[in-house]
Order: sequence, then structure tokens, then C-alpha cells
Amino acid sequence: MNKKTWITLSIVLLLVAGWWSYKTLMPSAPNLDDVHNPVENRAIKDWEEEEKKVLKSSLKNAYFGDLHVHTKYSFDAYIGGVTSGPEEAYQFAKGQTVKVLDDQVKIVRPLDFAAVTDHSEYLGEMYSTQTKGVSGYYTIPSIMLRDIGQDTAKQRAFFRRMASVAIGYGDQPRIHPNFFKGFKTTSMAWDKIIAAAENHYRPGEFTTFIGYEWSLGGSGAHLHRNVIFKDGVIPRYPISAFEADNELKMWESLENYRKSGSTVMAIPHNSNLSHGLTFSNTQPDGSAIDMDYVKTRNKNEPLAEIHQAKGNSEVHPAIWTEDEYSNFEIYKEEENPDPNNFLRHVLKRGLKYKEEFGVNPYEYGLIGSTDTHNGTPGNTEEDDTYQGNHLNIDKTPEARSTSSWILKNNLKTADATNPGGLIGVWARANTRPEIYESLEKKETFATSGNRVKVRFFGGKEFDENYDDYEKMVVDGYLKGIPMGQYLGEIADRPQFVIWAAKDPEGANLDRIQVIKGWYEDGELMENIIDAVVSEKEFGSASDVVNFSTGEINPEFGSAVLSTVWEDEEFNPEHHAFYYLRVLEVPTVRYTHWDKIRYGTEYPEDLRKTIQERAWSSPIWYLPSKNNLK
Repeated sequence: MNKKTWITLSIVLLLVAGWWSYKTLMPSAPNLDDVHNPVENRAIKDWEEEEKKVLKSSLKNAYFGDLHVHTKYSFDAYIGGVTSGPEEAYQFAKGQTVKVLDDQVKIVRPLDFAAVTDHSEYLGEMYSTQTKGVSGYYTIPSIMLRDIGQDTAKQRAFFRRMASVAIGYGDQPRIHPNFFKGFKTTSMAWDKIIAAAENHYRPGEFTTFIGYEWSLGGSGAHLHRNVIFKDGVIPRYPISAFEADNELKMWESLENYRKSGSTVMAIPHNSNLSHGLTFSNTQPDGSAIDMDYVKTRNKNEPLAEIHQAKGNSEVHPAIWTEDEYSNFEIYKEEENPDPNNFLRHVLKRGLKYKEEFGVNPYEYGLIGSTDTHNGTPGNTEEDDTYQGNHLNIDKTPEARSTSSWILKNNLKTADATNPGGLIGVWARANTRPEIYESLEKKETFATSGNRVKVRFFGGKEFDENYDDYEKMVVDGYLKGIPMGQYLGEIADRPQFVIWAAKDPEGANLDRIQVIKGWYEDGELMENIIDAVVSEKEFGSASDVVNFSTGEINPEFGSAVLSTVWEDEEFNPEHHAFYYLRVLEVPTVRYTHWDKIRYGTEYPEDLRKTIQERAWSSPIWYLPSKNNLK
């Protein structure tokens, strides 16, 4: 071969190599090849035998957990510097020490159950970025993601670029980025999430659920849901908002899972940031809500998250001006909030649909969770090692007080966040079948991060009061129904058994309120009743709290509050619901703890105290002539 031929061949080879390198490093389109997505039993063993051995309590026990947890496989957590995965998340939940953002951290009181719910959007992309040898690892975008490190400016820029496509922070079409190497990579990440849940499940000791977050939005609105499976019968990979770009398609994906054997539910969260769209007055295409819609929603969404680290979704003081306790951990975003963002209004709207269609699409039980993006389930303990739940902008008191909030730059992190909430369930045992059954039946309660216990029964022929806890619970189930269910036909006033016990390591209880909503002559109505108030009342927060030390005066409030309450304004012709709001006496807010311990300065208008709380799931009443349940 002569010299000229060698030169020509070399040039051709260089061009081919250059073309191949360019196509590898800078892919021009995502790989969207269809990958079969069967539902399979991925359990590592037959758990049923072990679950049967666990003793069950007919009175049921309270178990605390967190069903909203992000790790390094969530794009926003990884961009923020989190390198711990599902394995470490479950270790943390069980009380073990793990490394998060270069610090060794642990939870003082372990959880009873948890679910890692990484975003299904970008799940494959995150796995490609972080795993050598996987297709896509050496693309330029993956290299850039790995190169972000702790550069906050780069983190924010990359987050907004990816979020604008995935969950609607801009007007770009929703599609996987060009460096997406296909659903096989999504399956690989999903395998890790599944394996961690299976490896850490210990029936009777610690329960894990397999799940993910479907994250849809539009113009900054959050329409997100956490998808939770009962057991190991799950799809090969989770469906994201790229494939299911509205809630109808997301619910359809859940129905497809069920047809192949899955038991699954979706849990909406952060409705406070949804611009009224999570619980919109119309269907996604703008058409009127119809029977199919309300039935589908009722089937797929038994629970809703009322409290988490990005704020409270019960009420807003700008709308509930007569509710003196409405200004609780409000996310400072909108001057004119939409009532549809808040669950009390949504629960009332559900009564209207119940009368119109015979089905209530908003028949929600209530839960809390953290929405931690540090892979730290249940991270609500406000001790002096509290690291926050939102990466470096929440890692230290200085960061919380000075860093701009990632979703809204004109806010500081402390303006937008709090330590988050927990979910409590009353279940016969700490196993997947028992806890999931309680989730389905809505025998759940939410807390603002504490471990207050709440019980709520409705019925008739209860005792006037109960000094014996066990007798109270036995009568509750025997003579009535627990929270989350419908009262049967009642001609006169129903009775409600109300009970709450303080967090053993928290503050005393101040009061229990009954929140009643009803539908009357086309109007949505509500009332707030102090059902039981501690005899040891306080005059102001300064009576209870020492602002210099954070200490609480134990003379105020009660360890347990209980009563048997009747609705004196009960009308058997009105659709109605009742839920409990349990308030602690005032305590120091976590930001004021920062000031006490570290001298951190926050704006004067930031609250120094807080009344931590809990919420029961509702009990519903339906007029007998329309009682279709």
C-alpha cells in the first residue's frame, strides 16, 4: 500500500473515529426504544411465612414512618451533592449512622417503616451518570453532571435546566434528554431500589415498601404523586411523567400494573405548591369532571400528604382568616393562594361530588412525610446535629439563614422549609400486609414531625368517658368505626371517641379540635370546635417557652387528652366529614434553636415558636338515602 493510500485511509479512520466519538459524547436524541415492562414478583424470598409468625394485636399499634424519601437516584438530590443511595436511606431509618454530604449522621429514634421514592423522571439518566461501564457514562452531559461537585451556581443552573423539561418549570416539551440510553438503564436503577427494600425488610421489626415519585408540573406547579406498592409484585421499570404526562395516564399505568398482579396506590403531595392543579376543577384537557374521573381518582388515591418539609397543605391564613391556628409552616410563595391547594377545602369539595356522582374523588386519609432529599427518612429531630433535608442549602444554620431557596430565589431556605412530617398508622403488626391494609383503610394520621398518637372513632352507645384505654379501643371498633371510614345510618347525633397522647420526648398537648365540613344547599361549610382543652392552659407562648434556653415549662398542657364528643349541630340530611387537629403547647421553632445554639440571625418576622400538631384522617357521614358506600 503506497503512502497516498495510507494517508487517505488514516484520514477516513480519523473521521470515522471522530464521528463515533462525537455521537458517543454528544448523542443527538434519546433512546426511546420500547422495552417490555412486565409485572413480576421481585421478592427475594417468600415473605408470607415470616409475616405469619409476627404476633398481631387486635387493638392495633401505632407505627411511625416516612413514605417520601429521595436519594442519589433522584436528579435534584444528586445535583445537590447527595451520594448516598437507597441502602443508606434504610440504614438511616433503622437508626444506623450513615454518611450524608460528608457528615456522619443518624436518627435518634428509628422509624417503623419507610419507602424510598426516587423520581421516576431521569432515573435511568442518573444511573448512567453514576455507574461506570453503563451506557451513557461518558457522554458530555453525564461528565458535566459529575463535575458539578459543590458548585452551588452550577447546581442551580443544571437543576433548572432539567426540571424545566421534566416537571414543568418552563414551556419545553417533556421528553427524555438526548443522553438517555433507554429504559434498560431505568430498570438498572429500579433494581437497586428494589434490592434495598427487599434487603432491609424485617417483618415485625422494620417494614419497607417499594415505590417511586411520579413528578409532573406546569409553570412551576407541583402535581406530584408517590406511588407505593404493597409487596414485590412490581413492573420492570416505573412510568414517569415523560411517558404519562397527566394524572389520567398515570392512573392508567397503575391499573395496568394491577391487571398483572400488583397492589398499588398513589399519594398526592405538596398540593400547597400546585397552583390549584393537583385538585383542579377540571380534567387535564379542561373538560368537566365526570363519573369516570371521580371513580378513577377514588380508586387510585386513598391518601394525601398534608404536611412535609416544603410546607403545610391543610389551610392558609390568607383564606382561613377565622382559623387562629392556620398560619402553620406556610410556604411563602403566593400572595393570593388558590383554595384548591389546601386539603380542608378539597375535602369539602369531595362532599359536593359525592352528592352529584355518588362517589367522592377526594375521600382522603391524611399522612405526613419528610420529602427528604438527603436520603434521611424521618429526619425531623431538631437536635443540635440537625442537618436539614435539602442538601447544602439546608445543611447548616448559616446555610438555612443565607442561602436562596432552590425553587424561588427571592426566598431564603428557612422561609420555605421546615423539618417535615411523619405518617402514623394503626395496624395489627409491623408487616407489609398489615401496614398497607391500614393505608388502604385510611386508619392513618399525620404529624408535623413529632410522635403524637391520635385515635378517633365514630358511632353510638359509647360510654360518657373512658379511663381505661383498652376498653375505649375495644368499644371504638365494636360500637363504631375508626378514622378513615363512613358512619352508618344514624338518625340522631353520632358520638365520637377522641384520644391523643403526647410524644414521649416532646411537649404536652394543649387541645384537640374537631374540624367539621359539610355540604348544605349547594354550599361548602365548615366549623372548628375545641372538643377538649387541657386544664393547664397558657396565656401566651412566653408562659411556656424560655426564649434564651429553649426550655419548656412542663406545668402547661397535658400528657393525654380524651373525650367522647357529640355534634350538637348534627343534621342527618347533610353530607359531612370530621377530622381531628391535635395541638401541642408552644415550643421553640427549629430556626430559633439555631439562634440559641449557634447565634444564627434570622429576620425578626420569622416565628420563634411553633405549636407542633397532628391530624387524624376524617370520618365521613353520608345521609342514608344516598348511602352508596
